[in-house]
Order: sequence, then structure tokens, then C-alpha cells
Amino acid sequence: MVPSPVTAVKDMTMNRNDGILTVYDMSNREYLKFYGEDKYWNMEIKEDFLNQTRSMWKGSSDKYGGRIFNIAHRANEDVTLTQMKVNRELQEAIKKHGEVAPPRLFEDEFFEKINNKKRDIYSI
Repeated sequence: MVPSPVTAVKDMTMNRNDGILTVYDMSNREYLKFYGEDKYWNMEIKEDFLNQTRSMWKGSSDKYGGRIFNIAHRANEDVTLTQMKVNRELQEAIKKHGEVAPPRLFEDEFFEKINNKKRDIYSI
């Protein structure tokens, strides 16, 4: 489910009275705190920064299309062609090299051996 950008606007930190702006860095999972007063900002880049961090959505009406994501119900032609090309290349690689079995973890092999030995002991 995609959150609606319209309902989140009232809770944005730009509307707080204490003057502290909180920005969540999703890549590092950290909260960044900024003073909201103009004297703490480089005024040439403040508006651009706020526009880039204020909302993940392009406009406030389409909750399926954002700056870094797009949840479209149908893929456009370029995406579909790229996906078909990748699938074709994968099938050709499987034909050429065969199926690949992922390596097993040592722990899985260890516990499998223990379970097999338990079965052998029970069957005696």
C-alpha cells in the first residue's frame, strides 16, 4: 500500500513551531535535524534542498508516481522490451551453461548429517 502524500503534509516538520526541520535519510536510516531559520541556510540552495526532501511524490495528487519510484499498473514499452531482452538472455545462458545450484551453507550440511545419523540410530 502506498501512503497518500496529501495526508502527510499536515505532519511535516516544516509546519512545526519550534523551527527544527527533521529529514529522514532513507539510505542510511538516520534522522537529520536542521534549523528552519534563514540565517542557518545558504539561501541559494535552501529552496532546492527543501523541494528535493519535502516530498517523494511529483505533485500531490498521484500517489503512484514519485521522484524515485513509479508504481504503474502497466509497464511502458521500453520497460517491457528490456524485460523481454533480459529474459531471453537468461534463457540462452541457461542453455549454454546449464542450471546453477546455489552453494549450500556449511551449517545446513552439518545439520543434515546430524539428522541422517539420528535416523540411522533410530532404525537400528
